[in-house]
Amino acid sequence: MANAGRKHLELGALRDKRAAIILAVVALGVATPLVARLTFPGWVGASALVQVRLLVRLGGLFVLAGAYPAVLVLVRLGITDVSVYQHRALLRLYPVFCNFFQVLVALDGFLLVVWPERFSLPSFWADLLLSVASVGLLPAVLHHQSWLAGFDPQKVLSARSALGEARPLPSTRTPLDTLDYRVLQLVAQSGSDVAAVMINDMAIGTRDLNLRLRKLVALGYLDVVDEQHGPQLTLTSLGTDTLALPVSLFTWQTNDLELLQELALARLALEERQAQKVVVACARCCERLLRGLLAAHEPPVTSVGNKDVDRATLGELVGACRQYRLIGRFEDNIFSALNERRKKIHALQDERPIDDQDAFILYTLTEIAARALLSQSPSAEAQPVAAGEGGQTEPTGS
Repeated sequence: MANAGRKHLELGALRDKRAAIILAVVALGVATPLVARLTFPGWVGASALVQVRLLVRLGGLFVLAGAYPAVLVLVRLGITDVSVYQHRALLRLYPVFCNFFQVLVALDGFLLVVWPERFSLPSFWADLLLSVASVGLLPAVLHHQSWLAGFDPQKVLSARSALGEARPLPSTRTPLDTLDYRVLQLVAQSGSDVAAVMINDMAIGTRDLNLRLRKLVALGYLDVVDEQHGPQLTLTSLGTDTLALPVSLFTWQTNDLELLQELALARLALEERQAQKVVVACARCCERLLRGLLAAHEPPVTSVGNKDVDRATLGELVGACRQYRLIGRFEDNIFSALNERRKKIHALQDERPIDDQDAFILYTLTEIAARALLSQSPSAEAQPVAAGEGGQTEPTGS
């Protein structure tokens, strides 16, 4: 609490070349009253209509190229305190005001060219230069709004180069946590709008958010691309696959990447209402979990009945885990219910086939079972990959 209420200046943000462009535009915008005063003898003799045109353009430049972006710069540098909602409102309203002003300037330029005798200043070329400046200065600020929002693509991309060629090993736990997952959701929901990502309702500070973005870019979940309208955050295929997983998964202690993939496939199939695929993926997940339990037993269980453990059915695996007391009554009941529901994939004549409701129940039970085992029995994941080698691509019959 020692730093509570203390302003944190980010003067290092001024080293960005985007800041130099914005500050140059702000300086020109703020200087418009001085320009109007110095050129007073040149337009004081013009008609009232021409004087109004000139003052409207200079006033618009003063507000939209000078005063308004100056406030955004102060917020960016941490010199003033505003709320998240105020900052978002400032960033959202600025393009609206700029577009409205540029429409007026475009119409004014049209009148200037069509009827210069009526609308032009005594110096036509000075008037035309002012119109061009009015149209050209504002886009220079709009094109660099990502800097005003606090997003630095170079620093984010530098995290990937710092990581080099290193990648997470297959045996390591997934490096993401629930907050990383929420950041991925934020990027997806924002449509890659940098301002919407940086100024959000997640209750996470800008500096911490930047650290999360660097982490996700370095690990390949996000990418930064330079579009015509500026740098944008985009999801990679790894990021979209991750969003298919339930958020609660990132609190589990598991390093079995194949299990994560099966759960993701089940989740996607459920959203696509492909009931058969949901059942197949859920059954493979359960078989993999149970084989992991048997492999972690001391000594490891290598056969179930007269079958190798890798070829045992779901029902046989449940019975073996029950026999060795590797699962409690709660998990036993869940896996037994899963096995009964799974049998409907081979519906007999006149028997109701598996439907969306069955798929939803199966997926929910699978997630409950996985959470129960992976959050309570760390030893169950001791050798998940080895235990799953040679598994069937389809769940075996009971």
